[in-house]
Amino acid sequence: MHRPIYEKTLWLTATAAVAASAVPASAEVYLNESQALGIILGDKAIVRREQKILGEALRKKLEHDSNLQFPESTYTFFIATQNGEPAKYAIVMNEIGKSEPITFMVGMSPEGKVTEIVIMEFRENRGWEVKEKRFLKQFRGKTTRSTIRVDEDIINYSGATLSSKAIARGVKRALLLLDAFYSGDLRYKLSAARDFARPLPLTPIATASNGQETIDLYRQVRYAMGTHCEIRLWCRSAEDARDLFGAGFGELERIEQIFSAYREDSELSHVNRNAGSAEVGVSEEFFRVTEDSLKYWRESDGIVDITVGPLLKAWRIQQGNQSSPSSVVVHAAKQFIGSYKVILDHRAKSIRFLLSGVELDFGGIAKGYAAENIARRMEELGAYSALVNLGRSSLYASLAKINLRQQNAPNETAEQIDQWPVAIAHPDGKNAPPFYLFLEAGNALSTSGTSERTFEIDGKRLSHVINPRTGMPLAGRSSATVIGRGGVQTEVLSKELLLLDPVRRATWRKENLRTKWVHLEVAPRGELIENAPDAIKSEGRSGA
Repeated sequence: MHRPIYEKTLWLTATAAVAASAVPASAEVYLNESQALGIILGDKAIVRREQKILGEALRKKLEHDSNLQFPESTYTFFIATQNGEPAKYAIVMNEIGKSEPITFMVGMSPEGKVTEIVIMEFRENRGWEVKEKRFLKQFRGKTTRSTIRVDEDIINYSGATLSSKAIARGVKRALLLLDAFYSGDLRYKLSAARDFARPLPLTPIATASNGQETIDLYRQVRYAMGTHCEIRLWCRSAEDARDLFGAGFGELERIEQIFSAYREDSELSHVNRNAGSAEVGVSEEFFRVTEDSLKYWRESDGIVDITVGPLLKAWRIQQGNQSSPSSVVVHAAKQFIGSYKVILDHRAKSIRFLLSGVELDFGGIAKGYAAENIARRMEELGAYSALVNLGRSSLYASLAKINLRQQNAPNETAEQIDQWPVAIAHPDGKNAPPFYLFLEAGNALSTSGTSERTFEIDGKRLSHVINPRTGMPLAGRSSATVIGRGGVQTEVLSKELLLLDPVRRATWRKENLRTKWVHLEVAPRGELIENAPDAIKSEGRSGA
């Protein structure tokens, strides 16, 4: 398997590279969408909503000209009208601060100047000062021609540098998007009302044919579950793609409403607030996933534990202070850890906790569950083949209806629609991916790792990944990737492989001889230690 195959395969870009899975932080919700619009556009304004699709050509131009990333494929603009003309524009942006996404709305005038910025959700432990008006008002009047540099053009606040830079990036992107989609005189004119209700046509990024039948590949990215979520699918037309994307992301939103640790109105949040004092009736779906998670806790000997929430909170607080929590703090948090503290009543379909203070956090399990469900939904609705990629750590490839190949492909094997090239990222998050694999139809791929969010305490690099049994974060830089048939199962196995010590990891390998996996670790001197079955090594090594 050669690297050139992937370099020529434009329809699978670096965005498909697998990175470390994310553990959601608690979100401070300051404003919902309607409240933010009321502040920026005016509560008496007539507001129109228009969805814009970012094509590949425009994406590349924006990224080349600005040196910024534009990962989403659709953007929604809100337009306040006055006397039949646009008065103000607004767009919601999501930018990563130190480790978590910050959601904010940027208001702009038809002249292309920033009018107002408001923070909607903030998830970081530090840097909350960016929500203050004294900081945000510095962006007023900025345009695409303005330099927006933190500590130079924008006064920074101590302890909020990364959050400040995130807001600055988002403002730059918002101005560039306004200029791209509403250039020149277009900003001063309203399109026909029907244009605001219908997104621009989807554009295929590849074509496949068997001589009798031709289909196209479409891609769409949206923001959900605190990360960028992508669906790629093969189908007959742009109309089919639009319907499939709507159904796929609709399914993602439905599942997020059940298992989200971000949303205060999710079923998970309702359970966490109430199950410590009384039995809480839950949906069949919530009950089933919880029951499966308790089974995985037993089978993993406590390594995979959905009650890890209190430990995550303890360490998140300390990450901001750059010091280790005391043994007393860790011991207190561990009193609430252990899935045996979750009691299920099968007859009543209810859940209760043995202690008040126990909390559930499904983490990667929810993402793996969502990825598989969305892929299955794509199968049901007639997609010829689909790849669901949630946060670059939880992937699922649907079953393919027929065997087609991309036209004019440089390599026939690489371009079958039932195989998706995927790069496994280097655990340091910087060097080139050491492995390139094909994810075949009907398979899931999950990666757990430490590269995306790390911090140092007393000169030791620690990660956001907490071992529930020890109460300590995983040190160093490593990742574990597992390929299998079930989305939840691969999430569980990848977390086990990552957290087990070397001796128990060897036992794990013997117990999972038929499982495809890759374990990567950066040694103290910087060299990469690669471990994988011989079949993976021979097929997946870069440059092999």
